[in-house]
Amino acid sequence: MAEHFAVVDVGSNAMRFQVASVTDRGRHYRIIHQDRKPVRLGHRVFQTGKLDPKVTESALKALKEFKSIADRYGVAATHSVATAALREASDARPFLARCKKMGMPLEVLSEEEEARLISLGIISGLQFHLPLGLFLDIGGGSLEMAVANSTNNYCLFSLPLGAVRLTEKYLSFDPPRHKELKNLRGFVEGELKRVVRRIRKEKFTMVFGSAGTITTLADTDTRLTGETKVGSLTVLRRPRLKTLLDVLKSESVERRASLISGDPKRADIIVAGGMVLLEVMIQLELDYIFVSQRGLRDGLMIDLLHRHYAHAAPGQSDANDTESLEQIGHKYNFDAAHARQVSQLALSIFYQLQKLHQLNGKHASILRAAAMLHEIGTFIAFPKHHKHSYYLIKSSRPNSFNKEDIDLIANVARYHRKAHPSPKHLGFSQLPPESQDVVRKLSAILRVADALDYKHEQNIREVKCALSAPKTLCIEGIASSKFKGELERAVAKGALMEEVFNVKLLVRQAKGIRSNHLKGRQYAANQT
Repeated sequence: MAEHFAVVDVGSNAMRFQVASVTDRGRHYRIIHQDRKPVRLGHRVFQTGKLDPKVTESALKALKEFKSIADRYGVAATHSVATAALREASDARPFLARCKKMGMPLEVLSEEEEARLISLGIISGLQFHLPLGLFLDIGGGSLEMAVANSTNNYCLFSLPLGAVRLTEKYLSFDPPRHKELKNLRGFVEGELKRVVRRIRKEKFTMVFGSAGTITTLADTDTRLTGETKVGSLTVLRRPRLKTLLDVLKSESVERRASLISGDPKRADIIVAGGMVLLEVMIQLELDYIFVSQRGLRDGLMIDLLHRHYAHAAPGQSDANDTESLEQIGHKYNFDAAHARQVSQLALSIFYQLQKLHQLNGKHASILRAAAMLHEIGTFIAFPKHHKHSYYLIKSSRPNSFNKEDIDLIANVARYHRKAHPSPKHLGFSQLPPESQDVVRKLSAILRVADALDYKHEQNIREVKCALSAPKTLCIEGIASSKFKGELERAVAKGALMEEVFNVKLLVRQAKGIRSNHLKGRQYAANQT
């Protein structure tokens, strides 16, 4: 039988509430109710050090409503927390006493605990294993920054760079004047310099943003540009953020309210919050970040379930439909002709070399899927796109494949270029030995197939493979014109095939066309 749990996040700019239905002793949960009240508890707190009496009454009214809903669901437990506004208000104690008296006691989170819960909330929504991530959350009172993964937090920082705080301190005019913006940016730069050097020492692989300021900017950008979502995440790129901010800074609050997505009441603080995010991206040299709709509230729920159930490893039940390989590819703007060509060449090589690799038909399906999706990571950026492809595939739900299959597909695509499969790579090291063997063999084939269409021109109609003594593998390409470039690429990327299958690789153009051919490692040697 399902149990119900509730969490409340009393932030400096808004109050958020969530109720979850939990089954299987904490292993699965489903959000059945959530709400947000635009109560700005941080109003003038960061200037005067005191809570606004009218705002506290609104906050108490919202808490009373949240409690009524929680009681209606018969929740087993409620965890309510507050952040920067109540950390800094000198008169917080009477307000907290009133909350406790009404049956909604608030825990005032430390800066470090707030950052930890934010990263926990975002990680809980990822459909892939994250080796190490940087998590950003711009609230009303502070900017939280954490470098973490699912098991550890490596550094946590909380800076006084919240959107409400900075707006009230620096932006008096509407629209803001140049000098105000200059002073605000100078303060943000100085605060960030204190922590950026430390953060850059950590080898994080992805950067995530959450909370209202960042999600509003990302949603507005997506609406205006038609950017595709990456599963449950949105990509926010630095050049487009700067363009959007340039527009918002020049407009009045009233006009901004009509431009931004989500709550129009955020219009007065969106410029300050956006400037913080842009400066973070500049100082950390980030071309883009992934924006999650999850955050502190979701981290609270996960943490509450961990406390209540001794062995809970809760995952939220999602209802996302599976997609075809073509649908996934088109979502990330792949080159469909190139993907089909590489898939066709890879499968041809696979079936002709079946006696050599001894894999079965299921593995052919894995190879085909990896070939179709191997370059979707270029949607994020071309540099390291093989790694981006890995994460995007892990976040997808391709038809007819289970979790173990998707792990294989993602790894094979990840190794279509650059480094060979290695136990030093976390995603590969977590596979069982037999799956690692499959990844090595399939990625070796995919590398050669991809090289044979590296110009994306589909010149090669067919390939023929033959093994001859002493352990020489000959791959011939059939085309109507010469393709020396493809031959050179195939040999250069064929080192893994030589290593995995213990053969010498010979790649050449089939007779009938001028016989260009290169032997294994010859091309690389010629370049030295």
